[in-house]
Amino acid sequence: MFMCCVMVWAAVQLPAMKNKYIDAHCHLQNVPDVNSALAAARAAGVCGVICNATAPNDWAHVMQIAQNNDMVRGAIGVHPWNVQNLPENWAHSMRDILAHNLEMMVGEIGMDKYHPDLRTQAAVFTTCVDLACEFARPVFVHCVGAWDKVLQILKSRHVHLPRVMVAHGFNGSQQILEQLISRYNFYISVSPMILDGRRSQLLDIVRQTPDNRILIESDGTNPAIVVDVAKRIAEIKGVANEQMADIIYNNTVGIL
Repeated sequence: MFMCCVMVWAAVQLPAMKNKYIDAHCHLQNVPDVNSALAAARAAGVCGVICNATAPNDWAHVMQIAQNNDMVRGAIGVHPWNVQNLPENWAHSMRDILAHNLEMMVGEIGMDKYHPDLRTQAAVFTTCVDLACEFARPVFVHCVGAWDKVLQILKSRHVHLPRVMVAHGFNGSQQILEQLISRYNFYISVSPMILDGRRSQLLDIVRQTPDNRILIESDGTNPAIVVDVAKRIAEIKGVANEQMADIIYNNTVGIL
């Protein structure tokens, strides 16, 4: 099934396009007109997007968007901002969806120091990671100020880990970056924040991330912006736009 997904995305390559791009993390469930957003993305050279849910109440919407659009792959999870007041059966429902939808991934999940109830965040994150392991699905991780806690959870699991994880919008230290990549098979997804010249730390993160671990994302409702993100990464790394676009595209296809 995963190979089918790759083939579909690879086929959405118009002859006039010089490059192709995949948005590794967006939220099309928040778009009033999904078809228009995808048409604009396709015109810019984007041939695929990964739409991340944030809570059980948007899982069905994300699934529907993915089912209705060949460009879209879905991921379901519980964002750390939404861990309170979850339905009692949320984990059972998530397992059922993953069991019956082989292309569905896990995300957006994680931990956020600046939002309440880190203990519950940790428990929900751990459950979602367990489900990703059970069904061998890629995982998309949100983490703000809590990488120490995320790494502690992952370390405690020894070899029982998801086959691949994505740190979306990563903004941590070089030490954490190295651990994520070398120990836990993480990819680093770069958001449009890199287009803000005032964020010097993000420039360092891009320079320090190996080329074969970089992805691009809109983290929002405009997948077309990932083309600008890829060009900025190429500029930072001193690589031709076309070469960087191919590298990032191949990286993204490789995680599916």
